[in-house]
Parts: sequence; C-alpha cells; structure tokens
Amino acid sequence: MKIEPQYFSYKDSDAYVVKSNKGFIRHIFFQYKSQYNHLMMSGLYNQLVQEGLLISHQELVFETDDTTVYKTIVPEQIQFLSYPFEWSFLQWKKSALAFLRINQIALKYGMILKDASPYNFYLKEGRAILFDTTSFAFFQENNSWLGYRQFCEIFFAPISLMKYNGSNWAKLYMSSLKGYSMKFVSKQLPLSSWFNISCLIHIHLHAFYETKKIAKTDKQKGFSIIQLNELFQLLYSIINHWESPKLSAPIWINYYSNDIEEPQYLNVKEELIKEWLLLTKSDSLIDLGANTGRFSIIASKLVNRVIATDCDESCVDMIEGIVENNKLTNINSLVIDLSETSPSLGILNKEIPSFIERGKSDVVMALALVHHLSISNNLPFSHIADLFSSLSKRHLIVEFIPREDSKVQLLLKNRENAFPNYTEEIFRDNLSKWFKLIDRKVLKPSKRTLYLWEKKEEFINE
Repeated sequence: MKIEPQYFSYKDSDAYVVKSNKGFIRHIFFQYKSQYNHLMMSGLYNQLVQEGLLISHQELVFETDDTTVYKTIVPEQIQFLSYPFEWSFLQWKKSALAFLRINQIALKYGMILKDASPYNFYLKEGRAILFDTTSFAFFQENNSWLGYRQFCEIFFAPISLMKYNGSNWAKLYMSSLKGYSMKFVSKQLPLSSWFNISCLIHIHLHAFYETKKIAKTDKQKGFSIIQLNELFQLLYSIINHWESPKLSAPIWINYYSNDIEEPQYLNVKEELIKEWLLLTKSDSLIDLGANTGRFSIIASKLVNRVIATDCDESCVDMIEGIVENNKLTNINSLVIDLSETSPSLGILNKEIPSFIERGKSDVVMALALVHHLSISNNLPFSHIADLFSSLSKRHLIVEFIPREDSKVQLLLKNRENAFPNYTEEIFRDNLSKWFKLIDRKVLKPSKRTLYLWEKKEEFINE
C-alpha cells in the first residue's frame, strides 16, 4: 500500500511524515539514500544534535510493501508546535540564527539546507531546533544555493519587516505562507533599510530585478564554499545585532512589579494555584494572558507541559529569556491575541491546525484576563466561556475581577454606563453551561475571586 503523507508533509518528495502508534514517524525514500547516509555517517548529524540545532531520532524497523521506502525513523516527539506568525521577534531571530549556523556547520561536511523555511523549526528550552531531517542536500563548488530565494522571501523578509516596522507584521504571515513578493516588502521598508547591506542586497535589489523582470540564465555563476560561508556569516552578524523593535512602549511587561497594589494578593493567589494544581493532578496547562510568565513557571513545576500565551510580544520575549536562562524544558511561549486566534491554514485547511486545536490542555488558566476580554475586546461572557471550554480538556482556573476594582474602572473610564452585564453572577452563569464549580476563594485583601471549575462530562470529549 502506498504511503500517504500528513498534510503538512506533502511538499517533501524525499520523505513523508505519517502518524503511527509510535507517534509521528518519517519514511525516507531510496532517492534520498545517499544524502541520508552521508548525514548520519559523516558526523554532521551528531554535531548538530549535540549543539541542540537538529532534532534527534531513532531508526525503526518498519514493515511495508512500499518498495520506495529506504529507512523509517522515529524523531523525538514535539510536545507543542507553534508557528512563525505566533512568534515574537526574539523567537524569529533565534530561528534565523539557527538556520544560518546549521548551514555553516553543514558546509564543513559538504552539505547545505535545501529548504529555507522557518516552518521547519520548533522552539524548545529557549532554542530553535530544526525538525526536517531530510532537508539536507549535497553542495558542490560553484553550485547555486537552492534555498536562497526561499530564504529571502520566507525568512529574511518577514524578520526585516518586524525589525523596521514592528512585530505586528508577523501576523501578516498567515496570509502568505509561501512568503512575500520582494517588490511588496521593499515598498514597506523605510529608507534606513537601504543603508543596511543585507536588506539592500537580499530585498531591495531582488525587488528591482523582480520589477524589471530580468531574465535568469543558465550561465549564472553559483557560490563557492568560501563565498557562502562569508554570506552566512554576514547575515548572522547583522541579524544577531538586531534588537526587538521598540516602536511603542510595552504595555504589560511591568504589570506585576508596578501595577499590583497588594503583594499579599499575589502570595495568596500563588499558594491557591499550587494547591489546586496538585488537586487536579493534570499533565498539561495553557496559561492565557500569561504576562511575564510568573504563574506559568509555577505551573511548570507541577505539570509536564505548559503553554504560555500573551498578546504583548515583550512579555513573550521575557518568558522566552527565562526559559532559555533557566533551561526550562516544558514551557512553550507564543504571541496570541485571544480575540483573533490563529485559524487552520494551508491545503484544505489541514496543513496547519488552528491554535484552538493545538492549545487544548488539561487545565486552562486565565488570571486577570476576563475583564480585558470582556471590556477591551467586547467579548460577551458566553463567548469567553466557549473559548475556555474549547481549550480545556478537564479543568479551568479563572480569576474574576469585580467592577469596583481599580483596573476595571480604568477600562471603564468615560464608559460608566457601558457593559451592564459585567457582573460576577452573569459570569458564573455562563461558565456553568460548560463547567461545574469545584471551589472559589476571594483573594484577600483584594475583592478579586479565583475559581476552580471542572468540565462537565458531556463536553469532555468534544
């Protein structure tokens, strides 16, 4: 029987990824035999894995009547996969630097990455790791770099737009999974980008040739290994020195240090969350509106997998830094606006699953969030309850901040008669459609309330 790939794997003609009882496995075809053997026997695979740049795998004895299959491998299973349009600038930067570093190492072994896509990377322990094992090709002197144009369109262009114009440009990536036209990108970048040698060569000049429709010839000279190394080093140096764009002041990054009036309130909340997580004995948790990750880190000590989301990319950058500095293995962070979550995308909308599909966890934790969803984003409590239910497999830990709280009053400024349904009773009534109440505590000395809910049996497997 002919092996059929997962929808996200159909583009690779050298290998297919399929799902089995061992998780995701990769079938490598005979046409890739030489490249795979060289990768494994030359020392390239070992060096990349040791440096944390490439996913590790085990070879599997797999019985199939598909005679085109040469090897079957079981890669380390990825706990959670975020996508580039959900990354902060720092996460983009790490992925670009990892891509360039992998190529520099591969050239020493006579190979190069044939694909130049950020979609081939996942984030773990604060590092970007390549998971496309069959993305390596042989390189010979004066050959063209097959992935060069792809790198410019799908990797370098987006990170340049983010660097010069702000991180919101990452979201635009959802509308163009194959990358941007260089003409379009060039027009969006400011004049100052023309004085950056990499932007000039790899974006603006590309746009010029694209506009002029200058024909390519078969006699175009390729790269030598020395030239490619110099190119990779130049790109690495420039991107490595790029800082996160500061086009506007971060909104929430100092929330806990500057905006919490009662430190005792935080201590009470911390202890209660620890108690409830021990009670639920959960394996996974998603922290919605995680801010700088204070409670995500607490949760990571009590559950096996934590997904931390926030709409403020400065907060996600801070979480990413904490994860990297402390070598935390079970926290993934991503930029998510809960009023505009990532949809399903790609071929038949099956190539990239939605954030709701990927984010499902045993526990949903939503602290100091509901008033922002309700008032700032105009979401009714019924929609918020539906959102929590869609992401929760079993439990919900949610905080309600009453109308008289200073933070709610700030949101209601000049809107005194707005949101008449913003009451704790209506909030509870909407949650009770999906969940049954297990416990509630007032977080003294504040009047904020923390709730523990359990999903009703009839909705658990939905």
